[in-house]
Amino acid sequence: MSEEKTKKPTKEPTKKPTKKPTKKPTKKPTKEPTKKPTKEPTKEPTKKPTKKPTKEPTKKEETVEVDENKRLKAPICVILGHIDHGKTSILDAVRGTAVQAREAGGITQQIGASYFPIETINEICGELLAKGSIKLRIPGILIVDTPGHAAFLNLRTRGASVADIAIVVVDVQAGFQPQTFESMRLLKQRKIPFLVAANKTDKVAGWKTHKGENFSKTFKKQTVDTQKALDRHLYELMGELSKLGYPSDRYDNIRNYTENVAIIPTSAKTFEGIQDLFLVLSGLAEQFLLQKLVYSEGPGVGTILEVTEEMGMGTTINVIVHKGTISKTDSIVFGGRDKAHQAKIRALLEPKELDEIRDPREKFNSINMVHAAAGVKITGSGLSEAVAGAQVMVANTAKEIQDAKNLIEEELKVIRIDTDKEGIIIKADTLGALEALVKEFQDRKIPIKLADIGDINKNNVAEAIAVKENAPALAAIVGFNVSALPDAQEELEVNDIEFFQSDIIYTLLDNYSHWKIELESKLKAESLKDLTYPAKIKILPGMTFRANRPAIVGVEVLSGRIVPRVPLIRGTDGKKCGTIQQIQESGQSIREAKKGAQVAVSIRGPTVGRQITEDMELFVDLPEGVVRRIKEKFYEDLTVDERESLEDLINLKRSINEDNKFWGY
Repeated sequence: MSEEKTKKPTKEPTKKPTKKPTKKPTKKPTKEPTKKPTKEPTKEPTKKPTKKPTKEPTKKEETVEVDENKRLKAPICVILGHIDHGKTSILDAVRGTAVQAREAGGITQQIGASYFPIETINEICGELLAKGSIKLRIPGILIVDTPGHAAFLNLRTRGASVADIAIVVVDVQAGFQPQTFESMRLLKQRKIPFLVAANKTDKVAGWKTHKGENFSKTFKKQTVDTQKALDRHLYELMGELSKLGYPSDRYDNIRNYTENVAIIPTSAKTFEGIQDLFLVLSGLAEQFLLQKLVYSEGPGVGTILEVTEEMGMGTTINVIVHKGTISKTDSIVFGGRDKAHQAKIRALLEPKELDEIRDPREKFNSINMVHAAAGVKITGSGLSEAVAGAQVMVANTAKEIQDAKNLIEEELKVIRIDTDKEGIIIKADTLGALEALVKEFQDRKIPIKLADIGDINKNNVAEAIAVKENAPALAAIVGFNVSALPDAQEELEVNDIEFFQSDIIYTLLDNYSHWKIELESKLKAESLKDLTYPAKIKILPGMTFRANRPAIVGVEVLSGRIVPRVPLIRGTDGKKCGTIQQIQESGQSIREAKKGAQVAVSIRGPTVGRQITEDMELFVDLPEGVVRRIKEKFYEDLTVDERESLEDLINLKRSINEDNKFWGY
């Protein structure tokens, strides 16, 4: 390891801010995207702004007084997007490292965080900053790369997000994909402002590469047809954003960033538009987040991104520190699977600037302390109990330790669920993912029996089996980024317990919901198949074909439906009068007859002219228990005339016996 050092504090502000931060630089739309693609693409984009918004910004901009002597912390930025749309490539484009080459297939496979100091941002955006006479006060930007949203879900503290701002990367030609929509839902849920990087512009038909140039320059050098092609793709993105409730436009057409989401065309491959991306990202942080970024003195608080085993170090935790200071001499309290734990820090490790925090090929620098906002690797004893997504709090005195444990354990009780109630089983690999899953299922009113961290075990399957008997549609296990252990997998198959797996929350929600609907429909169909339906029939005059053994008469179904082997009672006095044996229509046996049908029926038991007569109305006789079951479970499935038959039968039963006034309740 390199020589120990103390991480330099961030620079002090040099200029008063002019805008009050807002929670979110966007607002629900009241119309379609604010601007269609430019009709004259040969013109300078900046000269054709969007129309003035029809409404005032969500929050009136005012001057915010921030003490110039107070430090600012770096905003924490997350990168979200669909697989292979270029999340790591964009980071790699500005890091100047070979991170992308070390990851199989060019797809991000590991979580990482990179700190971009202000000097680097100034170097990247130099030309654009000079053009706009912009001077940035933020000390830098901490960017967390988030494959499959895992890191973003773990960037949490007591139900809120640690992230300050986000970049949503979209392949400009492929457009919104499942993980893009998931990103948008998560950002909306946690109220995180964001911008859109419309990546891979170099693949637009006819695009001529001008490596490293800002967007305005390279766009002007394209042909009219190429400009129009890009504008069409951007307009499609604007349409998708509008459907989700976000008006948007190309960033150089936006006057008011409180009203519109900025779309920045980029190519990580050719470095085109990367200057613009960092300019807008830094500008939004500077304009809207400044007050939130005032550094808070005091004991450090962070969130565990991941728990890892490092050779020669044992268990380590990767932490994003978002408040205060952590020193290598501190003790910490952190969240475990079911309770809080404490540990003495052995070492604080951080990567060199602009290097990947989880790159095992690089050596870390040992530091004395770390200030928010920063990514740091912590080593120490007892860290094996830590879980990703849990809080880390500095606590050195007995009181501080107990207070920290109380806070963390109170939070764990809210997230983890273990009840005797009937419900589904939810398992996730991290606390952040578990919290998000529980919230989504609870919002949809889906009962949860157990919510916990880790792979599926035999006990989880046993819990689901116990639920299956009384609530088969809840006998399911939902797993986010987890697998079933071998013995659990066998139990799942033997007992036919449904197991849903995915690393996309809304895929799990949709798959479970569709399965539940299909299962309930199937179970209801099976129950209805064996159900005796209510019905009322009338013996037609002149249609007696046989008087008895069995009686064969022509009838009309007045309401409901009749089937063979159902008992009948008289509509006059409720007395039993035989059982339908067979139903025929045009000389052919049929399985049922519904309202309006005129059919011949054979009735075993009565004699025409004695127990039954022509013009007499008969009812299908239903036991009281069946009537109650129909009313409780299947009433909504009955047709209007079937309900009419049921009500007529109930009234008949109550009228023939005073003791039966509550019959059928």
